[in-house]
Amino acid sequence: MRKLSQLRKIFHFNPTCELAIANGSPHYQAPAILREFEEELAPILLLFASANDHVLKERPLPDQFIERMRELGLSSAPCMSKVQSLEVLTSEPVLLQPWGWSPAALNFLATYEQPTEIRKQHQQIVNSDLFQRKHAVRFVNDFLDDNPQPFFPRKEERPQLLDSLDAIDRYLFKHQQIVLKSPLSSSGRGLQVIRKNELNDSNRRWIKTTLAQQNYLVAEPLFNKRADLSFQFELKPSGEIVFLGISHFKTNNNGQYLGHHINPPTDLAYPYFQQDELTTIANRLTDQLRKSYFQSLYHGFLGIDALVYGVGREIKIQPCLEINPRLNMGILSQAIAQKIHPESSGMFLTYYDPGKSYKEFVEEQAKKNPLIVRDQRLRKGFLSLTAPKNDSLFGAYLLLS
Repeated sequence: MRKLSQLRKIFHFNPTCELAIANGSPHYQAPAILREFEEELAPILLLFASANDHVLKERPLPDQFIERMRELGLSSAPCMSKVQSLEVLTSEPVLLQPWGWSPAALNFLATYEQPTEIRKQHQQIVNSDLFQRKHAVRFVNDFLDDNPQPFFPRKEERPQLLDSLDAIDRYLFKHQQIVLKSPLSSSGRGLQVIRKNELNDSNRRWIKTTLAQQNYLVAEPLFNKRADLSFQFELKPSGEIVFLGISHFKTNNNGQYLGHHINPPTDLAYPYFQQDELTTIANRLTDQLRKSYFQSLYHGFLGIDALVYGVGREIKIQPCLEINPRLNMGILSQAIAQKIHPESSGMFLTYYDPGKSYKEFVEEQAKKNPLIVRDQRLRKGFLSLTAPKNDSLFGAYLLLS
């Protein structure tokens, strides 16, 4: 039998995996608008795929988009529907690469032939509670106990698990402004940002509903944010943990994901902590991962989101705001960085505007910021990484300078 590294990879874009885990059903379907988001943005996974791999996408891509990706050296892999994929593969063993595992993903991909030990590992992940935020809370508390530093959060600034409305009321009274997170969500969804020192009726309804469904909430102070970043790792089956680097991203005021910086200049990437300081933090996070629940259960990409914030004149860092044991936009931004000219920098951004189709937006941006290629690398301008239709609401693109 061929080595695992030689097997064809099948990529599946399912960023609603946390919602699927919360639901628990192997037959879960995300709301229609989120399914459309997954379908429209599936081509971003082409950036991970070699020529022998393919990405699952039910609607075919235009030939000109495929040729453009190939000409620009971004990908020579195809997109296929699941039916087409299975017809091509017959009984060929493959490696499945969903964005993240869930009961629904396991069921959707069950018809593919996989090595037995890999199939067992995927089942083990799905049967666990690996994706729940309580593990990130325990991880960061253990990390901060083992690594006391003045620029890390104080005891009272650490996240807490709360399981009642009364406990949340008391926490808010103590901190005045807080963030509440459901146990399972991603990209800033499943959050309530409380900026006043009392809960309104909408907050209380959300809290009661979430507690009834998921039993607890994560609460933490609302920090005076200065920058978002993430530490990227790969946990190998051998037990090795590889630090892949630091990515820098943007969120809105409610913590929802907007996009990633690509090759940011040093003054943007490290305005508060120097690279060697962040590398030291990354090394300590690696040590903590070796002792963690994640190391014992999970193999694959893993991102640890962090937050730089201010307390008066002090600058501090929360080194583990979230843990994402799956593919994530930080890993994607690193894949993009390898494709662009070393002198370029810019942003990877996602698009959603009910008032304007993504196709209209692409046409406007292509005129305003024409793409420039130098030395067979993307140097400057606008490039859509998805193929818009006339009615596309969603998209993903690069804007380089």
